[in-house]
Amino acid sequence: MAEAAFSGLGKNTAAKGISERDVPHIRLIINLDIFSSPKDIYMFGKKLGHGSYGVVYEATHIRTQTQWAIKTVCKPGSTKIKMLEQEIKILKQVDHPHILRLEEIYETAQMTYLITELCVGGELKQVLQQKQFFPEEEARHIIGCLADAITYLHKKNIMHRDLKLENILVKNSLDDYNDDLLFSNQVADFGLSVKTLGVGSDNILSDICGTPVYMAPEMMSQRGYTHWCDMWSVGVIMYILLCGEPPFISKSKENRLKEIRTIGVQFSSPIWDTVSNAAKTVVTCLLKENPAYRMSANQLRDNPWITGDTSTPAMPLNALEMMHNFHEQEKSKTGVKPRPQSSVKSRKSQRKTNVNSVKKAASHQNGQRSPPSPLEV
Repeated sequence: MAEAAFSGLGKNTAAKGISERDVPHIRLIINLDIFSSPKDIYMFGKKLGHGSYGVVYEATHIRTQTQWAIKTVCKPGSTKIKMLEQEIKILKQVDHPHILRLEEIYETAQMTYLITELCVGGELKQVLQQKQFFPEEEARHIIGCLADAITYLHKKNIMHRDLKLENILVKNSLDDYNDDLLFSNQVADFGLSVKTLGVGSDNILSDICGTPVYMAPEMMSQRGYTHWCDMWSVGVIMYILLCGEPPFISKSKENRLKEIRTIGVQFSSPIWDTVSNAAKTVVTCLLKENPAYRMSANQLRDNPWITGDTSTPAMPLNALEMMHNFHEQEKSKTGVKPRPQSSVKSRKSQRKTNVNSVKKAASHQNGQRSPPSPLEV
């Protein structure tokens, strides 16, 4: 991985009694087992890359000749053993076509080997470096797959916390695709992921982790964060896919926060002239500084830009977006001049607006269930 990730598993928020897939975990003991190493079972091939705490190789099962990827982790003296344990725990709980599948675990006294499906196309970052940027149709497909995977994770109360181009893998070789066939991508590297107990203030995290350029402002400022931090990362990924560079380029955390707060997302590069307004709107909704106004994973997945259904009206971003709209409507009825959305007083009044009144108003206007609160999926 090109840029180091901050490690911080924080407080223990893992729920008990979580159903897990039955992933074989084989402990190999020298002189007691027929096989003393996975190298007796798999033929190791070329190195595919480095994860956040291990080296990944292409491998072929000697008996079946099927191809796999193997992440090798040296246990003695490793400071990343908690990340390894966390990744195994999370991967046992997930089963989704756009999330890397864990097939087997081999363990010796010195090493742990994670056997996963092989993504021969490599990291999405490597593909981007070849292409420089993605046409909008390809970016739409990638973000749609990512939104589907993150929706699945968030419904399970799992935060990834390190979404980036390096952690999105391309399933097949680019040579297998033509202009009419879009490649499949999968989310990987769950070493920094965490499972919370659901919504509520007890499940707001504060530890900094992830990769700086993809890190949400609420995480950088350590004011507490939830699942919405993943959606900021998705916004950064989408921006990079469409133009080839990140939206905020300041090197230091302080300057990046200032850039986010004072300038915001910009579409000044000429390449953005070729991108639809719908795509730019989605990017803007994902890169909201305030997570309460940020688009959720399921809203992104169902967005007309993803689905192509232009007859579907855009949903309010989340509960606080509805609160703001309702508050402004009430002001207009009483003749009070609305304050700008960016003003401090306006933001404070939005937080104080009665949520039940908002839900009642939304239900009356739309005949639909109100979108979830900022702490809900």
